[in-house]
Amino acid sequence: MIGKRIGRYEIRALIGKGGMGEVYSALDTSLDRVVALKILPPDLQQDPERRARIEREAKTVAALNHPNVVTLHAVEEIDGLFILVMELVEGRTLDAVVPGQGLPLDRFFATALPLAEAVSAAHARGITHRDLKSQNVMIDGDGRVKVLDFGLARWVETQPEHIDQTMTIDSDMTREGVVVGTAAYMSPEQAEGKPIDPRSDVFSLGVLLYEMITGRRPFTGETRMSTLTSVLRDDPRPLVELRDDIPRQ
Repeated sequence: MIGKRIGRYEIRALIGKGGMGEVYSALDTSLDRVVALKILPPDLQQDPERRARIEREAKTVAALNHPNVVTLHAVEEIDGLFILVMELVEGRTLDAVVPGQGLPLDRFFATALPLAEAVSAAHARGITHRDLKSQNVMIDGDGRVKVLDFGLARWVETQPEHIDQTMTIDSDMTREGVVVGTAAYMSPEQAEGKPIDPRSDVFSLGVLLYEMITGRRPFTGETRMSTLTSVLRDDPRPLVELRDDIPRQ
């Protein structure tokens, strides 16, 4: 794929891949700008109903104009490929930025506030992320926070046994019994396969903040299922037990 051309996009490099498809950096030759192309999995491309749903929801996500949310430019079908055209963020994911002992307090607040504002802005437009995690938060070269994949988690359907990947269900997330999200960051409702709403994002945001301040996740396990069990049953260690420089009031 590297060096090839998809429509007006010249593929430059593979950025990443996973349950949501493959992501490449590419040059948009019409606008002379570098963008990120997310090529969605083949099963999505072959299902007209799901493709139509993606297109409808993409319009909502594309209308989310916030400096801390990655911009979705377009949804296109080119040469038989169904792609999302997004802003390219050059930087590091949050999990690569947070040191083992957690972020210094000043940097924690400088990162946490725009992150919370991005989530709040999305919720104000009726958009629930459903897969907030440190790998979906980028810190660019200027230190700005950028949240990736808002509204995209619900678009890719996989089987429940792949619980460490993004998993979604039907268009309005009203069916019980299917797990949605990434195990270590799930809300209890997600872990139990119950219907979710923006409050689940708030729980996942809390997990992110805990990880940022301590350098560790509040819920862990040796397997996917034991991690889910931790989410449902365990109380995280208080922050003041893990860092002595955190204000107690």
